[in-house]
Amino acid sequence: MDSCTPADVLSLKGPTKSFLCPLTANTYGIEFLSFTITDYDSKKTIFEVSRDRPLPLDLNITQLDEDSLRKINYEFSEDVLKLPKIMTTLVFSVGPQEVRDFRMIERHYFGNQLIKSYDFTFGFCIPGSTNTWEAVYAMPPLDSDLVDSMIENPYDASSDSFYFVGDKLIMHNKAYYKYVVEDATAQSKSYDKYNPGHKGAKGAKGAKGANAEREEGAKGAKGEKASAKTGGGEEEEEEDPGCWSKEDDYI
Repeated sequence: MDSCTPADVLSLKGPTKSFLCPLTANTYGIEFLSFTITDYDSKKTIFEVSRDRPLPLDLNITQLDEDSLRKINYEFSEDVLKLPKIMTTLVFSVGPQEVRDFRMIERHYFGNQLIKSYDFTFGFCIPGSTNTWEAVYAMPPLDSDLVDSMIENPYDASSDSFYFVGDKLIMHNKAYYKYVVEDATAQSKSYDKYNPGHKGAKGAKGAKGANAEREEGAKGAKGEKASAKTGGGEEEEEEDPGCWSKEDDYI
């Protein structure tokens, strides 16, 4: 696709086979500094990555290419599939020119089936600024059979994140998701390692370079999935009745 507009990505029915823009399309010098995923209700941190808390390196990677820098594998507790809402916080910086109408569209899939589409707008960023972008994701209802399938088929759940300035696509990142069954007898959940005052269990949750457990993936600490906030505060994604309702898609 020579040029990709917001309307183009909103019409996609499945994950893209390749990236729809090169890394050089980011002419605004936008850089992601930290990213956090939080349970909206309990405020517990589910995942966190930053310069102070980088992703583990995959020492088996012998060659990194442009695509590998834009892929990430997430490994989450099965609990995440049952949350009604999650909140994400992205801290990012911009280069020496202003950024107008900064927008992120995120498409989530299981296999080739669209689960949910999110569309957030940050708006305006002043030159040389550091910004915080927050969003609340209303999670789609998942029946028990689908949850079981997502657990049994690691990394078949995926997302494409598209970042626009106006109608120009400047970044495209991919993420793949693995969900791990938690030990019901454990005193704490694996993600408690991110929360002060909790002794998190070993194992289950975190993020790995995409080559760690997925052959065509590769590590991607930089440019991973982001979210949204307007300058006035937290932005909550409205329900989209056209995408994945339990009644229409499961019954």
